[in-house]
Amino acid sequence: MELVSTMGTGSLGRELDLDPLISDLELQHGEVVNANFRGDAMVTIRLEEGGPAYTLYRTGSFQIRGAKTEEKLVRAEKRFREALDELDIEVDDYEFEHVTSVFMETLDQKVDLETAMIALGLENAEYEPEQFPGLIYRPPSFDVSLLVFASGKIIIGGTTDRDQALDAIDHLREQLSTIERV
Repeated sequence: MELVSTMGTGSLGRELDLDPLISDLELQHGEVVNANFRGDAMVTIRLEEGGPAYTLYRTGSFQIRGAKTEEKLVRAEKRFREALDELDIEVDDYEFEHVTSVFMETLDQKVDLETAMIALGLENAEYEPEQFPGLIYRPPSFDVSLLVFASGKIIIGGTTDRDQALDAIDHLREQLSTIERV
């Protein structure tokens, strides 16, 4: 199983005026900041080319997405704190936590998604091919969501625990073994 992305959320314990903050970051880091405003309540930036995305909210909460490993998420969070320190932004009550990871696994088989949805239970699985090309499976005994694709690729989200993700995959394999292969 491969870890493909992580996400953390936090709070600065204070509100932010995003326009001057982004102007200051752009002066300090240049065009790499590449601010993407969505109204005046939030902005998404990058502090390095191809690096993690930082979504900052006027309320002072923030998200860091796209770090490829837990270690890179920790480095990205440290880099964010350093950028705030360099701008002399007071942080009253800083909080941060790693909230989810995204894992990817491949089954050794193709999956008939309509049949799989029935086998997995209509109360636990959703498949609407007009809306999304994968089956969404929420195993009842796990706090994860699995996106299952006809190719046999699976995306696992909703946990930071690799073992829990592996257990959910094992459960899925067991459930799928009861149906005929495509």
